[in-house]
Amino acid sequence: MRVDLPAEPASVAMARRFVRRALEDWGLDGLSDTVVLLTSELATNAILHARTAFAVVVSRSPVDVRVDVLDGSAVTPRSRQPSALAATGRGVNMVAALADHWGPTPDAQLHGFAKGVYFTVPV
Repeated sequence: MRVDLPAEPASVAMARRFVRRALEDWGLDGLSDTVVLLTSELATNAILHARTAFAVVVSRSPVDVRVDVLDGSAVTPRSRQPSALAATGRGVNMVAALADHWGPTPDAQLHGFAKGVYFTVPV
């Protein structure tokens, strides 16, 4: 399942609703808190850093749920060590801590976007 969204703040809420609906359709409501939070972080990064339209792709296998957030920037996200007072800089660390796996989306799955970041959460 995929949704394309513009680079504007309201798109983060649309991405969260899209993922929550997919999980509900699959009967995986118990994963919503984690998957929606991590989607929100990656969607926010796409808006703040890529500043391009982006897509959210959510898929399911027998063992996990995968979310890819694709955008138009070739700059790879990196882990940061923000100060306690910093308002940003924790998203990638949160994804790394809560996801089973995460990393760059393979080029063959970018669907015309410059880059993507994916994460998986076990079912």
